[in-house]
Amino acid sequence: MLSGGSLMTIYRDGASKRKLLINQARAEFMATGKTKNISEAFRWFIEEHPDECAGIPATITPREIDRPQTILDEYERPKCRKCGADMFWKGTCRTCKGPVKKNQWICKVCGFKRITKDTLEKAISKLKRKE
Repeated sequence: MLSGGSLMTIYRDGASKRKLLINQARAEFMATGKTKNISEAFRWFIEEHPDECAGIPATITPREIDRPQTILDEYERPKCRKCGADMFWKGTCRTCKGPVKKNQWICKVCGFKRITKDTLEKAISKLKRKE
């Protein structure tokens, strides 16, 4: 039986390999000007290197596109009312000077903002954990 540390090592190794392949696809197809779409570049890369990419899903999640992983990546995010894309949490600084702003769910695709009075903990409690 694997310990928790071993499971995390396996996860990190798999994620590291996938990140490496995404970066290779970016260098091969985006840096050369063949496409500006990382999902398309990664799909082409998988088609051209099937042995190297065996067992790697062809779709790219938002967290794999130069964005640090957050606790919210473990949950199904709310969908944007305008375009249907996943929304991202923007918290506010309660100790900063200036007007107090509200926490927001923001769509990075169309820019739609949904203001909420929820704290991050309360917002997470309303979300469904990914399987």
